[in-house]
Amino acid sequence: MTSFASLYEKFDASQAWKLAGLIQQAYDQFDNRATGTWKLTEPYRLLGSLGTQNVPFGFVVSEISSNDVVVVFRGTKRFIEWFKDANIQLVSYRDSTEKNTGKIVRVIGNIVDGFKEKSSNEAILTTNDFGNVTAGFREIYVSLRRQMIEALQRCPADSRIFVAGHSLGGALATLAIPDILDNTDFKDRKKIELYTFASPRCGDKIFATSFQKTGVNHWRIANTEDFVTMIPFPTGNVFQPAPSETPPELDVSPEHPTVNLGNGGVTGPDKNPNPFFGFIKAMYDRNKRRMPDYVHTGTPIYFTFHDAALERHHNLDSVYMTGIGQNPLEIVNQVTSEIIDNAEE
Repeated sequence: MTSFASLYEKFDASQAWKLAGLIQQAYDQFDNRATGTWKLTEPYRLLGSLGTQNVPFGFVVSEISSNDVVVVFRGTKRFIEWFKDANIQLVSYRDSTEKNTGKIVRVIGNIVDGFKEKSSNEAILTTNDFGNVTAGFREIYVSLRRQMIEALQRCPADSRIFVAGHSLGGALATLAIPDILDNTDFKDRKKIELYTFASPRCGDKIFATSFQKTGVNHWRIANTEDFVTMIPFPTGNVFQPAPSETPPELDVSPEHPTVNLGNGGVTGPDKNPNPFFGFIKAMYDRNKRRMPDYVHTGTPIYFTFHDAALERHHNLDSVYMTGIGQNPLEIVNQVTSEIIDNAEE
């Protein structure tokens, strides 16, 4: 049996802190886009920006003192990005075909300024099947991937690669890993690491399983109070799993020769005479079968930091960088002390 301790032996809190600082610089890059005053701080050298001239989404940098290379994605900052985040329909990681119908998902309009619809259907060539991912995250990622790959191809072959992102950026960073392994010169999985902060779920069980098989270390850092890390919900089925692709009541094989429909068009033995309730149950049954599963990837690194506002639980600078820099026990004690102090007031 594998102990919990062995799972965390390779986690480097100091490296996580450095990467979180770089993600904060990506936010600064966005905030200063209009004035053009943003400048990457030492000890890093800019290899390439991700995004457009007006809407930066992150960058690829190298550490001057080593061959380490870092790919950085910021989180959601604009309304159009929130709109794309909400598109949780599952599509193929490779070519954006919709999971159930096999049709290409086309989204009209820009992903972000400068990225047109044609980018949304760009194929990602991978050796293995990486299942399905959310359409909105994939759409944004494919609009950035070519810039990322071009920057990485200019790096020394013996470089260590760190990929990092916060919130939406965590999902984009996760989608980048299979792409880097198959479409760049960096094939050594031991030299690639992923650090995500406050990342939502971005794919189904097949994607999560395939990702684990890559052997790339993924540290999924999250505040237990952060709502963003809980979405999309793991499943829409509340009380029981959805039935198999061919439920017994719909199977017309010799073992199940008939299909029994109630008065309301309800599949199965229920013969509710009220057509209205029959319709409601039929819609419930139909939707229940279509509910997808969304699965996290990576090894969870959790801490607890409570605030009176939900949005603050998600903040990179004031919450996540503080959480990384403290012993988890100290954080728990801090929160407990705050609760006691508030109770005494």
